[in-house]
Amino acid sequence: MDTRILTKTQEKVLKVIRDYIHENHLPPTSAELAKILKMSPNGARDHVLALARKKVIRYTPGIARGIELLKSSTGIPILGSVPAGVPFYSQENIVETFEARKYLSGSDDVFGLYVRGDSMIDAGLATGDLVFIDPKEQVRKNRMVVALVEGEPTLKWYKQDGNIITLQPANKKYKPIVISKNDERFQIVGVVIAHLSSKDKLRLDSAMNKKKAS
Repeated sequence: MDTRILTKTQEKVLKVIRDYIHENHLPPTSAELAKILKMSPNGARDHVLALARKKVIRYTPGIARGIELLKSSTGIPILGSVPAGVPFYSQENIVETFEARKYLSGSDDVFGLYVRGDSMIDAGLATGDLVFIDPKEQVRKNRMVVALVEGEPTLKWYKQDGNIITLQPANKKYKPIVISKNDERFQIVGVVIAHLSSKDKLRLDSAMNKKKAS
């Protein structure tokens, strides 16, 4: 069994830690974690130590708030919706991780993002599908990208003519976004290097859960 894969209980503990940090802007103490999880402080500490061994957190004993989240080395972080004005990639925005890094050839900074809406439906992407974005991949014409326009993420085909950028949807119902390359309201987050349908992800999640239980 791959010791890097988290058990369901460890996933729950990790989620509690992430939620606490997101809400309070600092990690929980062992006593606070134990209270939320409704277990003994020693039990909570055992789970923290297990997460540290699996390198999803860093734990410093003897410090009241000695827990630090780490980016998963085996799982690709998947981001939920990101509010305007918040840095796009942030540990606080991670809603889960997906154990697919070994199947992708991108950089260590690859992350996942769920598709919302139907603006890319003619490219085979629907709500609930998952796209993988590499912020270090070179942006080229006719590549699919995630961009920030006035702080909001959007998934579109990238086209450029001089200093004019066109973000082209794959649905005739929607108009392209045309913006200057130098516009401060515009930023390319990364290039889409792979995608996964919601049905395929459900099948992979089911297979992974069976592996965890074995």
